[in-house]
Amino acid sequence: MRDDSALTNPLPGVVLRQARRARMHGIVPTMPSLIQVRRGSKEVIATQLALTITEGQFVLLPDALPMTICNIPDAGGQYEAMVLPLPRAAAERALARLPAVQRPTARAPQPVVLPAEGEALFAAFFAPSPFAALPADVLVLKLEEMALWLALSGGVLAAEGLPRLADRLRGLIAADPAADWVAANVARLLGASEATLRRKLAAEGESFGAILRDVRLTHALGLLQTTPFPIARVAAEAGYASPQQFATRFRARFGLSPHEIRTPEVAIDRIGAKIARTGAAGEGGSA
Repeated sequence: MRDDSALTNPLPGVVLRQARRARMHGIVPTMPSLIQVRRGSKEVIATQLALTITEGQFVLLPDALPMTICNIPDAGGQYEAMVLPLPRAAAERALARLPAVQRPTARAPQPVVLPAEGEALFAAFFAPSPFAALPADVLVLKLEEMALWLALSGGVLAAEGLPRLADRLRGLIAADPAADWVAANVARLLGASEATLRRKLAAEGESFGAILRDVRLTHALGLLQTTPFPIARVAAEAGYASPQQFATRFRARFGLSPHEIRTPEVAIDRIGAKIARTGAAGEGGSA
């Protein structure tokens, strides 16, 4: 008999903190996410739409959509948000239960006002507890329930459609950013030759090297925002053997050094940041 009690997953919600205002261009989430701003404000620009999300408000960010995101600390110098990654499969199962709900024709960020029940469910994904884990099957149902509350509140994702090759590649790399990704090996995983992979990416205005670098740096951004990991570990988790090279490329990509991203709230270590719990990447998986 299978022991389902052993098949548990940690709660997926993460608390994201940022010390300085930063405008980050071309953030492409590999998974939708529901975000509640707790301190400061968030600006999201995509598809000629500009949103400002203030304290207490929610926004639903879609997957596979390039966005400009600006996190703005409050007067006390802190930006804080609660981020719940929402698997596309959970959203699709929820929407299948609501055939009358009209889906948008294009991906776009959406402000959402949840009822009290939806807010309570959202908060439960962040419950601080040493036993903050659920059986895998229960977690799947809870995420589907969250997607139902979103849909009933107007937070409806556009249909997934046929993903671009670049988005498939982003998802593949995001699953293990530190792996030794080589174009020839990736091409085989995607059922193509290396030449075909590079040609099709070029037709989409993308390249293998640029996507690999961007996914790794976006993953690192999320780790800096949501964990107390030392910079050297963040670099390694993002596939960089040299922290110096990582810091140089991070600044070139986001306009701030890895140190400057972090909230100097409590000195866990010389370069640490106070967090609610160690979690996965933020909005670049989201920023």
